[in-house]
Amino acid sequence: MSETSKGKLTVKRSGPEVVPGFQQIQPVKAGVFDLLLTHGAYHYGTIGIGVAMDAINGDPVKRRSTGIWDAVDKLYNKQGLKMIAMVPQGKSGYQMIPKKPITKAGDIKGLKIRGTITYHPLIKAFGGSPVVIPGGQVYSALEKGVVDGACWPTVGPLDLKWTEVTKYYVRPSFGVSTLLILANMSKFKALSADEQKALLEAGKKLETTIYADFDKLAAEEEAGYKKAGMKEVRFSKANEARIGGLWSQGIWGLVKKKHPKEAAALQKLVNDKKMGM
Repeated sequence: MSETSKGKLTVKRSGPEVVPGFQQIQPVKAGVFDLLLTHGAYHYGTIGIGVAMDAINGDPVKRRSTGIWDAVDKLYNKQGLKMIAMVPQGKSGYQMIPKKPITKAGDIKGLKIRGTITYHPLIKAFGGSPVVIPGGQVYSALEKGVVDGACWPTVGPLDLKWTEVTKYYVRPSFGVSTLLILANMSKFKALSADEQKALLEAGKKLETTIYADFDKLAAEEEAGYKKAGMKEVRFSKANEARIGGLWSQGIWGLVKKKHPKEAAALQKLVNDKKMGM
């Protein structure tokens, strides 16, 4: 950002978790913070539309050219927020990390699995019980047996040292993990036209860079799992065939529950442009 704005704009990071993850959207809306890096599931209780991005083709260029980026931006604008970037984390962004192997039936029946609300339909469909726990508490929850596993993006558990408290990782991965960078609208409007342009250009560049690099990072992450002694496990073939449909249905179901009219319009746009998962 400093580069695109020629040094006029800089970002000072606060965190991790100066404010608990599920409570961060309100301080940005109120102007306590200017920017927020978040995921739609972390503010679903306030604004649900961001969740939909995890069921939409992650190609950042196509998200913009099809009008999807602008449509989602306008919905956040109504909440006093300006979208700076919609950052897709590779072509397939989520995974399940269980402490126990998949059952003989090829599911997770009886297991308590940590997951934000977006994972719940999939966890339930495969017989598990979803548990909501902030990311910073997952290691301890796994270690103490509060949960039997956790869902997370395909990059992260290695750095978080989950390999110390889990033995397995499930393949295939699923969905598209999408992070959002949002700005307080009043703060954004107070910037000069050149500063606004620089901020948005930095966001656009970040989208394409992360999308191009993330799958490589995910492959390196998986190699790290194997080196740490973790084993790959898989659902039954019948359940594997259901993952994509269950994931998309669950995501759109959540968004429609929160924003029926807006979700229907966005899903139509996604389907018309053939951008569904």
